[in-house]
Amino acid sequence: MPFDTLSFSFLYDDIDLSSFSCVEQDLTDFLIEDARKNQDARLSVTRIVSYEEQIVGFFTLTNDCIIRKGIGDDDGEDGYPYPHYPALKIARLATHEEFEGRGIGRAMLVRTMAIAMRLSQYVGCRMITVDSKPNSEGFYLKYGFQRALLKKKRNMTPLYRDFYRPYQEAEKSMSPTLSDFDRQR
Repeated sequence: MPFDTLSFSFLYDDIDLSSFSCVEQDLTDFLIEDARKNQDARLSVTRIVSYEEQIVGFFTLTNDCIIRKGIGDDDGEDGYPYPHYPALKIARLATHEEFEGRGIGRAMLVRTMAIAMRLSQYVGCRMITVDSKPNSEGFYLKYGFQRALLKKKRNMTPLYRDFYRPYQEAEKSMSPTLSDFDRQR
């Protein structure tokens, strides 16, 4: 499904969530029963993804950190003096069961990366983390996430992605650099 056919919006009170259903019932339940409450309490923020007026997915983001010892040697910043890296956590991500396999999950990850890049311009944020369900781990690994060097949590696998590393690599080979554009606001 082309990215430009999807619309992304914040979860508002007037959005009817009753038609959403995904394979993982606990994700459907979270969206319908808890997402608004968590958002109102400033614990997380949920975005709804729609296609032709139908909810086809959602993702929920919150702040996080990852212990420096939990990431690979090729990630992070040389000489970083703190024990944790600031991160943006994908707390929930789900696609409507009738729309699986159409690129909606990928579109939500792309949007999450864009949000992380924007966030990192205002506050420290270097990693994106997710505690993946076993049947979703392959999805995240396919898009550059890695297993954290940490113990599993409650049948979940902690994963992370240093979203800034590819940005740094691109900077080395570009003229003008991406940073030049960042400064032009």
